[in-house]
Amino acid sequence: MALIVCAGIAEMTAVLLQHRVVRELSTHVQPLELANAQLRSVLADAQRGLRGFSLTGDSQMLDTYHVARSDYSLVSGHLRTLADAQESQAVEDQLRGADAWFALAEQQRQARPRSDEAVRFVSEGKVLFQAFAADNQALDADLAARTESLQKQSSRLGSITLVVLIVLTLGAALTALVTAVVTARRITRPLGEVVGVLARRGQGQLDARADARSGPTEIRAVAAAVNSMADEGDRARLAERDIAALRSQVRELGYRIRTHLTVREAIGEAIQGLAPIMRAQHVLVRMAPGQAGVPQLTSLHDEHVDGPLAPLAGCPVDWLHSGDVWATDDPAPAGDVRPPEAERQAWEQIGRGPVLTVAVSAGDECLGALTLIRDTGPAFTAVDIRLTEVVAADLGRGVHLARLYEREQQLVARLQEVDTAKTDFMSTVSHELRTPLTSISGYVELLLDAEAGELTPPQTRMLDVIGRNTRRLRELIEEMLILSKIESGAFQTTRLPLDLIALVEGAVAAIAPAAAKAEVGLHTELHGPLEVSADADQLDRVLMNLLSNAVKFTPPTGTVTLLVRREDTEVVITVADTGMGIPEGEQKALFTRFFRASNAVRQAVPGTGLGLAIVSTVVDNHGGHIEVQSTEGVGTTFTIHLPMS
Repeated sequence: MALIVCAGIAEMTAVLLQHRVVRELSTHVQPLELANAQLRSVLADAQRGLRGFSLTGDSQMLDTYHVARSDYSLVSGHLRTLADAQESQAVEDQLRGADAWFALAEQQRQARPRSDEAVRFVSEGKVLFQAFAADNQALDADLAARTESLQKQSSRLGSITLVVLIVLTLGAALTALVTAVVTARRITRPLGEVVGVLARRGQGQLDARADARSGPTEIRAVAAAVNSMADEGDRARLAERDIAALRSQVRELGYRIRTHLTVREAIGEAIQGLAPIMRAQHVLVRMAPGQAGVPQLTSLHDEHVDGPLAPLAGCPVDWLHSGDVWATDDPAPAGDVRPPEAERQAWEQIGRGPVLTVAVSAGDECLGALTLIRDTGPAFTAVDIRLTEVVAADLGRGVHLARLYEREQQLVARLQEVDTAKTDFMSTVSHELRTPLTSISGYVELLLDAEAGELTPPQTRMLDVIGRNTRRLRELIEEMLILSKIESGAFQTTRLPLDLIALVEGAVAAIAPAAAKAEVGLHTELHGPLEVSADADQLDRVLMNLLSNAVKFTPPTGTVTLLVRREDTEVVITVADTGMGIPEGEQKALFTRFFRASNAVRQAVPGTGLGLAIVSTVVDNHGGHIEVQSTEGVGTTFTIHLPMS
């Protein structure tokens, strides 16, 4: 009997020691390992979101950072609570590393994305994160070693107990020996199963559960505790999955809001999309006073028009500022945000459900308020509030961009009206001027032909001046008429087969007197015959414009060279001069209407800036293209490529 009692005492001692080992594993070491892993996951999410924002500029990446930042306080506090004196120093070391990384992260968040400063912060943050990860892994290794030590201690206690039982039962009867063995098995087997469950969960088998219905009471209690901890972990994972799904829906809603180009559509998208996500039965958007060009009130199902939201629709939103949030039963209300009494009374008329109001902002400007109301159900959670803030921010940006787009469309319409009026004015004025100029030109020719009597040499010179300026003015009017036709779409090209060499020779003959008078050498190199399908009058205007410009901008003793040749299936016309050239920075605008090079303006060379714009249009209408190469002070070369007939 004494041996049996001693054996019982020894076995009870072993059971208690093993129970203490298991309790330490289940209530301290394993939860501490889980908390340490959660901390590592939170910092990894924060680093990934912030690094993505710094390197890409995508503001959506900041959501991950902000969520991780808010989770960090809870996880770090939980880790401190679990740590005892043995782990507190290691826990504090890695939390200091995490705090250092978040301090740098706040600076990084304020840096301009894709800037050198942002890249530098990413590099510095990587070093701090690696230091934190090393501390985290070291704590993991210590906890793993401690788990292994406790398991070994449990095994060792079992072995010692077995040896003691064998020694004590040497003098006992075979029945006592059998009883001791059976008792040992009843304890160690369930305990091994519990430890095995913990090991499988540590390996990722999260559906593993211990048998809490068999074995000693203490083992059943341990198994129940392990199962309870597993269930709590499953609930946390499911909650995180639901939150992730809500974030995804809110992100997609933000994209849809920003794609709308009108304010009304952007607000309507926000209301229709947010109501099912937040499980709100009533949604109202009120715009602040002074927001012109936007609907002042918009609600789900138009409830602000003689509906339950009508009293609330009449309440002003001037109590809100940019970034303000108000929610009933808010566990952490922001600042001094307090709705007026009229607002509260309007809520009570709708019902007793929870209310959430978020300022719709664009920068520091509060554009209005977004209010969500549930008829019944739980209060809005911190996650609900945060996600609604994200939608309100997207709505603010969408409203701002839509307003800019609408203003731009109005401005474009006004500019088109002005341009049309200008084109009509140019056409009308050109037609009205051409008739008297024709009369003036005719009478000048009559006077020069001595139809009204002989002229003195001074009179002849004066009439020559009048005739020359009349021709210049007539050419200007012709260019303005052509430009007016081009802008109105009435400029037509009639293409017929023609001998290009004959057309070029006619243009050279016409420009030769002006070149001789300006003491400019005129050289031609024509390789014909060349037949093209073209509008003879328009192509003649192109040649005369390029040749007259070359002569006009070339100083005395300079040269103008005209080369016409065939290259494969194209006709190439080159006009080169040794004139003043065109500044390199101005060559891209050369074919813009009314453009004149700065050096020509400084030297007071006459011109309208319309000729080359007409030349470019004529060449395009003929299926060709024009190129220019110019060096200031050296000369300019224009090259036209036209398709062969």
